Parts: sequence; C-alpha cells; structure tokens
Amino acid sequence: MRKNNLIILFLFLLFLLTACVTDPNPAPVGNGDTDMSGSVYLLAINDTHGAFYSEGNYPGLDRVAGLLEELEEKNGKYVKIAVGDIFQGSYISNIHYGLPLLRALNAMEFDAFVIGNHEFDWGLDKIARYADGDPENGEADFPFLAANIVCEGKKLDWTEDYVIVEREGFKIGIIGVIGYGLESSIAADKVEGYAFLDPVPIVRDLAAELRSEHSCDIVIVANHDYSLNFYLNVAAFPEESYVDAVICGHTHQLVNKKEMREDEFFMPVIQSDDKNETAGEIAFKFNKEGKLYSATARHYEPSRYQAGAAVAALVEEYASDIAAGERVVGYTPEILYKPRIGEEMVFAMASKYQADVAIINTGGVREILARGPIRVKDVYEVFPFDNAVILTDIGGWQLKELYDEQKQFLYLSEFDFDDIDEYETYRVAIIDYVYNQSYYRDYFTGFEPEETHDLMRDIFIEFLEEFYQ
Repeated sequence: MRKNNLIILFLFLLFLLTACVTDPNPAPVGNGDTDMSGSVYLLAINDTHGAFYSEGNYPGLDRVAGLLEELEEKNGKYVKIAVGDIFQGSYISNIHYGLPLLRALNAMEFDAFVIGNHEFDWGLDKIARYADGDPENGEADFPFLAANIVCEGKKLDWTEDYVIVEREGFKIGIIGVIGYGLESSIAADKVEGYAFLDPVPIVRDLAAELRSEHSCDIVIVANHDYSLNFYLNVAAFPEESYVDAVICGHTHQLVNKKEMREDEFFMPVIQSDDKNETAGEIAFKFNKEGKLYSATARHYEPSRYQAGAAVAALVEEYASDIAAGERVVGYTPEILYKPRIGEEMVFAMASKYQADVAIINTGGVREILARGPIRVKDVYEVFPFDNAVILTDIGGWQLKELYDEQKQFLYLSEFDFDDIDEYETYRVAIIDYVYNQSYYRDYFTGFEPEETHDLMRDIFIEFLEEFYQ
C-alpha cells in the first residue's frame, strides 16, 4: 500500500513539473486542426543592403524567393514585410537606386516596406519615386510605411502609417515605424528637415485604431530598430492597443524573443541577420472560436534553398550590369581588414588633393577585402555610401581638438598631431558625412568649404588600380 502511495505521489509531482514547462501559449487540447479555425504565416526580412543575387553561399533575394516558394506551397500565402535598409549597399543596387530589389519584392508579392535609415542615403526622393504612380521609373506594388517620420512637421504624403491585408479570412494590420533618434545615423544633408517622432505613443494609438475601427485579428509592428525600451513598452499596452508581434531591423543581429502581455499572451520579438543570412517566420494560430492563441517564431537560412524562378529571371535581366561589377581593379595577397582599408583610404585622399590631413569615419568602412582579386562590386560593399570629398581649411587649435576628442571615431591620415602649430592653418580633405554632422561641424567654423563632387569610393578604385596590381 505504501509503495502504491509513493507511485501516486511521484506521478503527481511529474504532472506538476510538466505543467511548469508547458509552452506559455499552448494549443487547445483536441485533434489538431479540428480545434483550430485557421493559421496565418508571416515572413520578414531586414537590412538586405542590396543583396539582389546569390554568390557562392551568400544568399540574394533569389534564394529568399526560393524559400518563400517552398513555404507557401506548404502553408499557403504568407504576409511578407521588408523592415528597412533593403536597397542600399551593393553595386547592382546602388547604380539603379534599388530598382532591381524593388522588382524582386514585387515578384514575391511583398505586402509592406518600412522606411529605414539607409533609404535616405541617396536622398529620400530616390525612393519616393517608387510610389509616384509612374511605372516608367519603377513602381512598388506595396505601400511604404513611415508612421513616425515627418518632414517640416508634416507626414510624407507618399507613405502610409499602416496597411491591412487579409489571409485565410483574418485581417492583419501592419504598422511601420523607424527607431527614435536614428536621424544621427544619416548624413545631415540627407535628413535636413526630417524628424523621427517617438514611435511608442504613435503605435499605441494606431494599434487601437486597427482593432476598434478595422476589426483586425492580428496587429503587427515593424520597427526599423531594435530597442528593448520600445518592445517592453509595446508589450505593456492596454487591451484596446494589443500588439501581437514586433519585427525589428537595423542592428543586424539574430533575435527571437517573447514578451508577455497582461493577458499572458507571449508576443514574439524577432529580427533577422543582414544580407539575407536569415529570414524570420511567425506562425499565428487561432482556436475554433477564431481567437488568436499563439504566435511562434523561427528563422530560416535562405542559402539552403534553390533560387526562386521569378527572381532568378530578374537577375538574368541585369546580367550585363552584374558583369560590370565583376571587373577586377586590384589584387591583394593578404586580407585587408577594416582598419587597414581606412588607413589606405585617407592616404589616397591626402595624396590626391595634397592635403595636410584626410579624414573619414570608422563606420564608413563596412566590409573587409579578402585575399585575391578586388572587384568593383567588392569596393561598393566596402564603401556603399555615396560619400563625396570636401576640401576645407582648419585652424591648428581646431585640428588639435578634433584629434584629441574624436580620434577614436575617425581614420586620419599620417600626421604629427603632437607638433601642431595652433596658429597655423591646415588643409583638410574630408568626406561630407563627417563634415556635415553636427558633432564635427564646430571644428570647421570660419572657413569656406570646397565641394569636389568626387566620391570616396571612386578615389579608392583609382588608388587600387595604381597601387594594388
């Protein structure tokens, strides 16, 4: 009898232990789909940075299209969101201002595109033309979302706050915002007049609108930023403003988390790696009463999938431009890491303009150069931004302050900064991104700049052709 009591106690403790580790959003008990009214699947990408076509194991949007083909064959049509920084960053995309990637997103039938900070790099007008109603210059089949971006205090008339799509009889509201304060990540002249408002109260109000006025079954926030403060605030919204998932971008890190709302629903928070290394999926499940009861996230690696047919055909259309990007401009017998590239870049600038000092920012060097041939496309990936060189003078005391206070953020050409004459004037070659930023601008007061219109990237190609053969 005592033995039977021990067995019963053991089974009871085992039951309690199992209950403690059960999924926080459990499926209803029953025979699978018979207790469900349906499912909605979502796929999100972020920070593609111009990765249009695949090369070796590095996936382009052609592989993302192949992944989508397999997933949609299995699960039905997905909700598809691009969460910013999609266009800028590669040779093929930069020379066409993102048009090849726009056409690829159209081919995959994306539902929404959130404006990121790098959509400003060419001037936001280059992106706005894809929503101007003129198919001759390219036209997006999806809305651009920018709920918290204003220019001179006014909303952008070619963007939307949100979009509503339908899948499997359910209505899905998608709100798009950019991170609070990300203006500082953009060249000052490209973001002049713009402001990125605090997205938290905006999202709270829009989520309530989507639920009360549009009866959305799912509300999603796509934020081009990854901010703990943001998603914790969103998870704490009251019932009338519930958000069911937060999709992030900007920081290029893999994220798959959950935050519990007050109703004990666990809200997924996801972000994918940059350049299509991963793509994020969320599966939303509804019970037989049509109530959302779980949202489960995972990531896929597009490099493991074959190219999708429609986007592969698009890649073929750009074959001649892709070949131009393969032109070899130099050769390196060793890996050139970012600091070495930065040093070479400022040397090339100082030499070309006979400047006393040349300056670029450390963040402007985005990739390394591998051993072997250096192609045009490689240089575009190292220097994806259209940074032009400005020539200006600087007082010796200002140059000394700049060096002492900012050197950790800059590459500066070789110069004896310990022997600066504070009363002397020095000639500087500097990229416009640094010169125009508010936290560098005061070092250059009192002197008139000269714009060369020479792109840093083109100067580096000339340098490679001369010294890296």
